[in-house]
Amino acid sequence: MLKQLQQSLSAPRTIMTINVVNTDGTVTASTASNHTQRVIGSGNVGDHIYVQDGRVLGTAPALAFFEIEV
Repeated sequence: MLKQLQQSLSAPRTIMTINVVNTDGTVTASTASNHTQRVIGSGNVGDHIYVQDGRVLGTAPALAFFEIEV
């Protein structure tokens, strides 16, 4: 039960696009709403990545993005 609670409270996974590959093992990436963040991980400029807790989890598919207000 504790494990389920920890998983539900963990930081959300975000899809970002890499803008800059830094020499210190980090990349600078931005969200679809233009929020930039420097995260630990690697990739190539233009790659779509999953980010959680300041770390690159892996590559994300390049799908169309739609924002719908409710």
